[in-house]
Amino acid sequence: MSGCQSTSLKINSEADVDVNSKIHRVNKEALYESQNIQLPSNYDVKAFSKMSIAAYVDHIRFENDAEKTTIDTGIIAKLLENELARTKRYEVLTRNCDACDYEVAYQAENTQEEGAIQRGNQLNPDFVFETSVALGSVIKKKSDHNEIIFRSLVTTKVVDPQTGRIIHSFEPIRHNMPAKRFFMVEGTFLGGFDYRKQNELQEAYKEAAQKAIQVLVNRTIDYYPVGGRVTNFRNGRFAIDAGINQGFATKQPVVLFLSDDGLDIPIASGEVTPKAESGSGVLFTWKEDDLDAQDVQKNLEAMGKEYLKRHKIYAVSVGTPEDWAL
Repeated sequence: MSGCQSTSLKINSEADVDVNSKIHRVNKEALYESQNIQLPSNYDVKAFSKMSIAAYVDHIRFENDAEKTTIDTGIIAKLLENELARTKRYEVLTRNCDACDYEVAYQAENTQEEGAIQRGNQLNPDFVFETSVALGSVIKKKSDHNEIIFRSLVTTKVVDPQTGRIIHSFEPIRHNMPAKRFFMVEGTFLGGFDYRKQNELQEAYKEAAQKAIQVLVNRTIDYYPVGGRVTNFRNGRFAIDAGINQGFATKQPVVLFLSDDGLDIPIASGEVTPKAESGSGVLFTWKEDDLDAQDVQKNLEAMGKEYLKRHKIYAVSVGTPEDWAL
């Protein structure tokens, strides 16, 4: 006898090199299968609002055998800030001050007693993302040409800005760029990628760092789900009280769950199209062979909005949408 086959919820994007860390996207087709209707890890209804963060690149180093150049830490930090902000999941508090190497020092110098940063009256971050970047390159001689491969390794930890306690550490992200060709004869450069030029080296290393940062940001979306309360239901469509400003991506895959006095029960899957402060969703399927899901389905279809006034049902994200553009 052969059992029913399940479709994997996560799919990987194609990588240029097999050893690259890959971007995980949610397989929309898999959310139509009942066994995949599960709550994501690390979700918290109280943390469904947009998170404020300060992102730092505290260290950039080159591997011993790498072609070395000068990379401004601030430029890589801006790449990280921009990628994080583009997800809409985070309110990114930029740090332009050269003297502000660490968040604790920044707050000590710029924070009022009531907890607001004086300049612009911005709120202090909920968390600090502290990232280190290692850059490397290797030259390979081929029969009729030479190649140089640029690579990056990005490690990030999430820190409580008040205590300095490490809350979470993301798995190191590795990226190898496709090889760049050049031609040399007896030590004389003939053409192709000119690794002797500092500006070309810098651009290649920045691209390698940015590719790894994009994978890192993908990991943060998995680790910090967003969500909202379902406020209306009609004919397989639903409304939620959260949107882009709360961190929802376009066509965000979600799991709907009933929250009953501390007990959270996954009941259905769907997809949310967000507006600024709210969202509209379409339901994919109800969780099969689940008495709670069947009970909610029956009552929602009969009572709609009236049922939702008496019962708490939420929609929570389950990762990066399949068509998310990086």
